[in-house]
Amino acid sequence: MKEKIMLIAGCSHASGSEIDGQQDSKFNRQHSFGNILASKFGYNPINMAEPGSTNPTIARSILQWFSEKYDSESMDVFVLISWTDSSRMEVPWHRKTWFGEHNPFNDYHASTGVDFNRINLGWVGGDAEEKIFIAEYHKFMAKNEKYLEIVSANAILQLQYFFKSKDIEYLMCNSSYMFQPRDIYTNFYLDQIDNTKYYNKEDNEKSFYTKYKNAGYTNPKAKYWHHDETPHALYADELYNFIGEKNVLSKMD
Repeated sequence: MKEKIMLIAGCSHASGSEIDGQQDSKFNRQHSFGNILASKFGYNPINMAEPGSTNPTIARSILQWFSEKYDSESMDVFVLISWTDSSRMEVPWHRKTWFGEHNPFNDYHASTGVDFNRINLGWVGGDAEEKIFIAEYHKFMAKNEKYLEIVSANAILQLQYFFKSKDIEYLMCNSSYMFQPRDIYTNFYLDQIDNTKYYNKEDNEKSFYTKYKNAGYTNPKAKYWHHDETPHALYADELYNFIGEKNVLSKMD
C-alpha cells in the first residue's frame, strides 16, 4: 500500500508560526491548518512552509521536493499550497542565506534556498550590504505591484501544469493578499487557473490571515501578526469542506 502524504507549502501562516508565541516549534506545525487538514484525511503531513517565503520560493521548493523525494511507486501525494502576499520577491544573492536555520521544525528545507534572498516590504535587511541591496528592490516592488502579481500567477500556473503532468492532486489557497481586481494585465493569467482546485482565489478578504483578523481573532502571544490555534482549526474545516464539495480527492480515495 502506498504511503499517503500531504505536502504542505507556504509562508509563516502555513507553518503555524507564533501559535505558541515561537517562530517555529513542533506544536505550531502540529496545530497549523495544513497539518490539521492532513489529520482529517489520514495523511502523513510534510510541512515545508517557511516564514518569509515568497511565491517563487514556494514554487521552487515544491519542485525541488518532487525532484529529490517523490516516488510514484510508493507514494500518494496530495499538495496543499498556501500562497503568500504577491508583493514579495526572491532574487539571486551572492552570499549564502540563513532561512533554513530559522526553521528547525521544518519537515523539509529546499537546499536551493541558500542562493536566494527573500525580500518583503516588512524587512529592511541585516547588515549594511543587505540593507542597500534590499532598499533597491523595495523601490522596484513599490512601483511594480502588477508585475509581481503576474509573477505570482505564473508560479501558480507553473505548479498547476506540473501537477497535471505528474497526475498529482492538490489544493491552493491564500494566506494573505494576492490579486488586485482584474484588469487587462492579469485577466489572461487568472482565466487559466483551475478554480476547482483553488479556494477563494480572488477574494482577498477571505484569505486566511485577513478573514480571521477581520473577524476579531487575536493572538496575544504573537509579535508578528499570526493567528493562534482557533483560526487554524476553523480554516482547516473550510478547506476540508471545499475539498468535499469539489470532490478533489476522489481519485485517491
